[in-house]
Amino acid sequence: MRKAPFGVSATAALIAAGTLVLSACGGGSDHPAADDPYGLQDPGTIVAAVSTDQPPFASATKDGKPVGFIVDLTNQVAARLHLKVTYKATTVPGALQGLSSGQYDLAASGLGVTPERQKTVAFTKGLYWSTTDVLVTKDSDAGTLADFKGKHVGAVTGAVQEDFVKDRMPGSELTSFQTQPAAVSKLLSGGLDAFVVGGPDADAYRKQYKNLKVAVSAPVDHATAMAVKKSNTKLQQAIDKQIAALVQDGSFLKTYDKWFAEPPTPQLINIWPGLKNQAAQ
Repeated sequence: MRKAPFGVSATAALIAAGTLVLSACGGGSDHPAADDPYGLQDPGTIVAAVSTDQPPFASATKDGKPVGFIVDLTNQVAARLHLKVTYKATTVPGALQGLSSGQYDLAASGLGVTPERQKTVAFTKGLYWSTTDVLVTKDSDAGTLADFKGKHVGAVTGAVQEDFVKDRMPGSELTSFQTQPAAVSKLLSGGLDAFVVGGPDADAYRKQYKNLKVAVSAPVDHATAMAVKKSNTKLQQAIDKQIAALVQDGSFLKTYDKWFAEPPTPQLINIWPGLKNQAAQ
């Protein structure tokens, strides 16, 4: 039987202007400073941007330690590469912009792989395949996307769900938020009619707030992954190689089951065929 995903940590206070160093973890590095096979700005250390308002992909404990599915995978990959990880909290747009400017080596968040984003960053192979969920309060009678015409609908700035609202919910009024907790708080207080977010995130918030439900769940046409600077193919390839090793030895599925209740989707198994037999057991 699969484990239920972990709950949500209170993280709104951790997202502030600029970035906040959360912690350093991963395997120790024996490489000298001049030895940098992965194109890192600080040889021996991955500087990873993390959006800690994305449960279960990434959230933070009360003392600021990043936790989540993507964080666990990042730490495992870093340990196998004999690298350390320094996490810095930021938003999804901040992470993507920081990759392009050289501020970060890795965006260790759950990022939708879209053609627009692929113009500016390089993605790892897919790590999850999600849905898009429309969260509402339990007193809402909405059941289709058309029901939100003229309604106030929230999404996080820079998230793929903003385009979902614009393209799939015509006539709705989009309000963008810097963080997920801010949008959920607005929804719970009655200031929003709906909040559009990824399926795993929606599950986490429903577990935390019993007054929430999903009005509509729609499949997506893209994987969720991490990202690196577009020119850093060395790091991208190294991460993909280590993820493949995690899949092969069962560590990936063990980590997946720690954070998600549902088994890997057929789309994710197409990316990582080694999951097929493991997931069926």
